[in-house]
Amino acid sequence: MANTSPDKERQMLGFFLVPGVYMRVMAETVRQLGYNDRSLYEGLSFSAEDLKANDSRVFVTDAILMTQRALDLAGKDGLSFMLARELRLTIHGTLGFAALTSPTFADALDSVRRYLQLRAPFLSMSQSEAGENVLVQLRTEFDAPGLYPFLAETVSATLIMLTEQLLDREDAEKRGFAMTDGKLPGVTVHMSKPEPDYYARFANQLPVRFEYGKPEEMMVFPKALLNVRMRLADADASRMAREQCEFELQKALKDQGDITLAIRNMLRMTPGPLPSLEAMSERFCVSSRTLKRRLAEKDTTYREILESVLKDRAIQLLRYTNQSVSEIAYELGYADLSNFSRAFRKWTGKSASEFREDGPDPAPELGP
Repeated sequence: MANTSPDKERQMLGFFLVPGVYMRVMAETVRQLGYNDRSLYEGLSFSAEDLKANDSRVFVTDAILMTQRALDLAGKDGLSFMLARELRLTIHGTLGFAALTSPTFADALDSVRRYLQLRAPFLSMSQSEAGENVLVQLRTEFDAPGLYPFLAETVSATLIMLTEQLLDREDAEKRGFAMTDGKLPGVTVHMSKPEPDYYARFANQLPVRFEYGKPEEMMVFPKALLNVRMRLADADASRMAREQCEFELQKALKDQGDITLAIRNMLRMTPGPLPSLEAMSERFCVSSRTLKRRLAEKDTTYREILESVLKDRAIQLLRYTNQSVSEIAYELGYADLSNFSRAFRKWTGKSASEFREDGPDPAPELGP
């Protein structure tokens, strides 16, 4: 059984390293709010000086720790909205340029959805339609306890502020989306957390209304808004920027190391039911055929990795919880208890009930 070094595990945690510029701007924002930002760097593998380089990157694990410290210091002061205001278009590199030059708002959203993980590996976006509205939902891809509400609020506010700045005002007005009292009509942001005290101080500065206590995080746009032109629309420039984003994405995937480790770690941090091959391919921004080929080069398949993770999770649930076998099967994504029972016997040579009665052997696999 292979083991990975601590540095390798740290790198694999988030697929991609986080651009250092985001951490630098966050530290500067904390300082603007009147706090000593030096405490944010204690014990980390980089310093404030390291983050001055345009191409600096930091491990997701370090970014999580630094963000938690910043939130502890300045979260109550509206750090999320302050940070969103400082995250100007140029900070987002080629992704920002691709959005800026997109022919329409729909194209800009598509660029952000596809390449968001290059800039914010904590989050991914999905898009769906509901009547006359388009729902852009955010979800966290990594275990970042307590940080998701802050990240969702920051990213949503950033995207909304950039949207308001980048839409062609004249075309928007022609389509019935003239700004009214400083707000984009029909656009709202939903947050699941209770309304924070600091929201009242920022509400009038935001171009849309944030609604709290909702079932999940999402941005709601009128479907017709997606047809509005971007202010600096340039199809050729946008295409070249997207090509550069694609290059960066593929390089990140190549640099991350063993793709089997990346998939295994992603699956371990994903609550059940676990994603299909097609869904995992989309997260890696490759075709399912390409992902199959890459795994074949490592002498494995997605199904083998998936079953390994399911086996480990099943064993841990049987060992450390009082959940019934049926509850465990359902949690792991098995609609039929008999299918889970057959799979578990194949993995261990025992039924789930026998395993629970007999003790901990065999131990779950911890490596590839």
